[in-house]
Amino acid sequence: MQSLPNEPKDVMKAAPQRGIGPRLEYSASPAYPHTAEPESGTFGEYFRILGRRKGLLVLMAALGAVAAFLITLPQTPVYRAQTLLEIENLNEDFLNMRNASPTVSTPASQGPEYNIRTYTTVLQSRPVLERAVSNLKIDDGALTSDKPASSGLRWRAALGMREKQPVPPREQALANLAADLKVSAEPRTRVITVTFDSKDPKFAADFTNAISDSFRQLSLENRFQASKDTVEYLSRQMQDVKAKLKKSEEDLQKLASSANLIFIGEKDNVSEDKLKQMQTALLQAKADSAAKQSSYELIATAPPDSLPDVLNDPTLKDYQTDLTKLRRDLAELSSLYTPQNPRVTKVQAQIATLESALEKKRANIVSRIRNEYTASQRREKLLSTDYNRQVGTMLSQSDKVAQYQILKREVDTNRQLYDSMLQRVSEAGFASAMRESDIRVIEQARPPMIPYKPDFLLNMAFGLFSGLCLGIAYVVMHAGSDRRIQDPGDTSLHLNVPELGVIPARSALRGWLPKNGHNQVELTTLEEKPSVIGESFRQTLASILCSEQDSARPRVIVVSSANPGEGKTTIVSNLAIALAQVNKRVLLVDGDMRKPRLHDVFGVDKSVGFADVLTGKAAAAVLETKIPNLFLMPSGRAGLAGLNALFTPQLRSVLRRLKSEFDMILIDTPPMAHIPDARLLARQADALILVVAQNSNRDVVALACQRLAEDGSTLLGTVLNNWNPKTGTRAYPEYRAYYKAYHESA
Repeated sequence: MQSLPNEPKDVMKAAPQRGIGPRLEYSASPAYPHTAEPESGTFGEYFRILGRRKGLLVLMAALGAVAAFLITLPQTPVYRAQTLLEIENLNEDFLNMRNASPTVSTPASQGPEYNIRTYTTVLQSRPVLERAVSNLKIDDGALTSDKPASSGLRWRAALGMREKQPVPPREQALANLAADLKVSAEPRTRVITVTFDSKDPKFAADFTNAISDSFRQLSLENRFQASKDTVEYLSRQMQDVKAKLKKSEEDLQKLASSANLIFIGEKDNVSEDKLKQMQTALLQAKADSAAKQSSYELIATAPPDSLPDVLNDPTLKDYQTDLTKLRRDLAELSSLYTPQNPRVTKVQAQIATLESALEKKRANIVSRIRNEYTASQRREKLLSTDYNRQVGTMLSQSDKVAQYQILKREVDTNRQLYDSMLQRVSEAGFASAMRESDIRVIEQARPPMIPYKPDFLLNMAFGLFSGLCLGIAYVVMHAGSDRRIQDPGDTSLHLNVPELGVIPARSALRGWLPKNGHNQVELTTLEEKPSVIGESFRQTLASILCSEQDSARPRVIVVSSANPGEGKTTIVSNLAIALAQVNKRVLLVDGDMRKPRLHDVFGVDKSVGFADVLTGKAAAAVLETKIPNLFLMPSGRAGLAGLNALFTPQLRSVLRRLKSEFDMILIDTPPMAHIPDARLLARQADALILVVAQNSNRDVVALACQRLAEDGSTLLGTVLNNWNPKTGTRAYPEYRAYYKAYHESA
């Protein structure tokens, strides 16, 4: 087999991938530039996808609402009763009980929010539940009979597994009640909300009220029991203190009697007080003796007239005054009279008398000072002797006095403790008699009129929302995993291949086609000139004629598809007719030698055709058709020789000769998925047009494009065939309205 010579071609280049699957970039003519499309996966794209599937979304939402309604319908109504409790602040220091009870908390030990949390926990505790059940006299069996068996028990029974040890009815009843009881604290308040769910509204209200009452009773009993325990504890301690006080007082009295200790105050005894008095008297006696000794020693060294006692004596002062006066009178009389004058002698006698009295007075004062000194010495000696004797007595009693003081302090301490505990016992007894609670019921629970659940509206809204979410998730996931080409521009978006045209499906235009429409779609351009499909083929032809390769318009074009049944024969027939109608000399070659159809479309004989020309069995096999300017070369009798001829240089020479005789050559070929004919013809042609039907797998189309790129063939573009706007992912209201108006005017 001979290899085909390589010719310079515009080779496809690898481009960055956008979307899923291989992405290629093709060289395009300047007359037909490739326009970049917006990225996929944007919110607008998702909204368009959801808009196209709104029927499915509505259906899913409706199914969700119906399912929620059907699930809710057989459910038994459950009623919820509610009561509100306020936690008040008790005076915990009432009657100084904070100092008497060891369980009373101080204000700084914890905040009020901890008390609220403690109460919410206690409300759901077992003692409160048991008390409420006892107060209502509830039968344990009644609480467990209406509860369905758990799914675990049902599965164990279905599998024949050994059942676990049965739970006692009372334990099961308490567990059921605890599961239906809810306690919550309102934020930033001292209010606690207690709710209970039950199928019986009256029982729900009764049990909720029983919980609050039981909680209040339990709180009162705990407080009363705490006060009672405090009283009993203080009473026992007080008896012990009383016994200690009595014993210490007896020991104190025995010690005082045995030691002859007599106390005149709280701390001092008689002997100690006497010693203090004697010490004071002795000190005074010593001071007086020192003063008397000073006066006595002054008598021996100084004249009597200079003694302080003499100078300060008032009698001597009077004598001195009178003596001074008499002497003055004597001097006056002596100047007038003679010494023998009676008046002078009288004054002299008076002066002598006064001087004698004055001298006697001085002598008495000196004698008194001497006597006082002697007396003070004697008194000091006596006091010193008595003081020394008393000191000896105190020294002999000092140990007993110290022991006495110790016993005295012990007695005082026990008496003080006893008096304090006696007061606390009285206060605790009074406090225990007061039944005060810090729990106040704000609102009693009443039997509810409306069931708490099931809520039909809420459940149906949830079902509606869930169904809508599931529908959206399904649509988005399906759109993300959808590998089909569905809308115009998908090939440009995902494969970066120019899209030459879009051919709508006849089923999508039902009611818009002319009444005399032909059923043979291969001749639509000929028989239905004023039609949507005919215009779409002309639009595709315009894209082909406006394209250029190496500054030259392609004249030999191969038309193929990635998969069979995508309408390549329809496309090539209508394009050939459209070219012929614009006065182009067109040759239509049926290169599908395995399953030819063009001879049937145009009604010609296929006995001699393209295969015969390639193998040299015929020089020419071009037949005229009933359409002016349109010629057809059938497939001929292919056989294995005709297929093998595609691999020989004869193919290039035949196409070159035909190219010189016609303005445009269109070659219909088999699908590219598993047949190499289109690839071989594309290497010798100017370009290839790939027909892609709606819903084709873009991975298969991408594979075909990849093979063309590897072969060095030129891909002119794609044509989207059998496109139905109603089944695409995007809305085209203007498109449909325009075509409808077009047909109505035609």
